[in-house]
Amino acid sequence: MLKVVVTAPRGKMDKLIVQEAYKHSEIEVIGCVGSPGKDYIGSDAGQVCGLGLKIGAPVYDDIEGLTDDGEMLIDACDVVIDYSTINLSMHVLQKCVEHGKAYLCGTTGFSDEELEAFAKASESIPIMQTANTSYVVTVMKRLLREAAGYLEDKAGMEIIEAHSDTKLDAPSGTAIELAQCMAEGMKNKGYDDISFHSVRAGNTPSSHHVIFGCKGEMFQITHDAYDWRCYAIGACDAALYLGKKLDAGETGSFEMDDLL
Repeated sequence: MLKVVVTAPRGKMDKLIVQEAYKHSEIEVIGCVGSPGKDYIGSDAGQVCGLGLKIGAPVYDDIEGLTDDGEMLIDACDVVIDYSTINLSMHVLQKCVEHGKAYLCGTTGFSDEELEAFAKASESIPIMQTANTSYVVTVMKRLLREAAGYLEDKAGMEIIEAHSDTKLDAPSGTAIELAQCMAEGMKNKGYDDISFHSVRAGNTPSSHHVIFGCKGEMFQITHDAYDWRCYAIGACDAALYLGKKLDAGETGSFEMDDLL
């Protein structure tokens, strides 16, 4: 049984991850971490995330908080799943390295310097830092890499992404990853040849449209997420994958593509 700690259990993504992890036969949520001062600190994560029942996973205000057994929360787990804020994620990254735990991070908006810290940490622990844990988006990346290679000299390439007005970063982390995959497939063009358009409005669901505009015709590859649970399911599978790497003593930076 993989033991996981999840951050921000009331967050849009993390609450779904707690729900899906609870239903998973191979995963046990042993605790969650919220920001100090939140009114749900000390409550059971099952009630905080909206399951409506207790699952035996208290919410702590520190990932190094002590469990009822007198053990640090992070020492009691195998993998930390974190979709929170940049500051909290960098703190969690540091603690995962110090305690030798696998780390799945879905937070976005990191600076180049912060991403370098992830790369350095991957030398010590198994890590997956990704903007998207959807299996469909993972397949989409493969298709885009191939399409960009065939069409780079024949098409203008643009990415239109839309999210709710609460999303802070633009373009989205997923849009950036899509463009990076396209650039990998091209020989004569690169990342800077791809244009981005970001929409932040209302409660718009996650949507990514990649357009290859050719003379007299247009080709599109599109992903629309109408239920964020698809990301939570992928995150649980990714956590299991990282847990196996940890058990095998493997370190490194892994991707959802490795799960396909």
